Amino acid sequence: EPETREAKEVYLLYNIVLVMGLIVFVGVEGFIIYAIVRYRRRDDRLPTQTHGNNLIELVWTAIPTVIVLILFVLSTLTLNSISTRAANPGVTIEVTGFQWQWTFHYLDGDGDAANDVSVTGSPATPPVMVVPVGEPVRLILRSADVIHSFYVPAFLVKRDLIPLGEAAPNELEFTVSDPGTYAGQCAEFCGLLHARMTFSVEAVTAAEYDAW
Repeated sequence: EPETREAKEVYLLYNIVLVMGLIVFVGVEGFIIYAIVRYRRRDDRLPTQTHGNNLIELVWTAIPTVIVLILFVLSTLTLNSISTRAANPGVTIEVTGFQWQWTFHYLDGDGDAANDVSVTGSPATPPVMVVPVGEPVRLILRSADVIHSFYVPAFLVKRDLIPLGEAAPNELEFTVSDPGTYAGQCAEFCGLLHARMTFSVEAVTAAEYDAW
């Protein structure tokens, strides 16, 4: 089940693609079965030969073109929507991936580093990212060594952490819909303990988040 506002939009797009793919599949398979039955060999006579049909060729060129255009427009609209950034996110977290764990550094927003909170995990004790539901959460994604990838299946999102030096890091923003605990992991093979590079996202109410 999609658990963020952005995931619900991606989930809808996935279903549209699935339905259109099923329509194409059923149509193509139907024509194949029809051709097998209708034009099966009955004797040794050569059947009437047809060389080209402009109308049919126009139709089977137009249909895929229309399908691709529809998917292009829907994908672009979805991508633009889920890439929208809130002017004032509820929480901003600097996520640093390293071999082979994560650090979640909460930026307080007042410029005083003493007020910031950091959570660092280990392969034996994965970290927990606590976030409030119903508020935009912005992640600033950095890598301390090799390429990692921040992946939460329930959020239908995966974004790379790239060691870029002074270059701008990747960012990711999401709004969790329902309280709960959601599993996350590194989704880019990054070395010996890649499989142990896990974490969880705990979404709580605003009051519970403030207390935390």
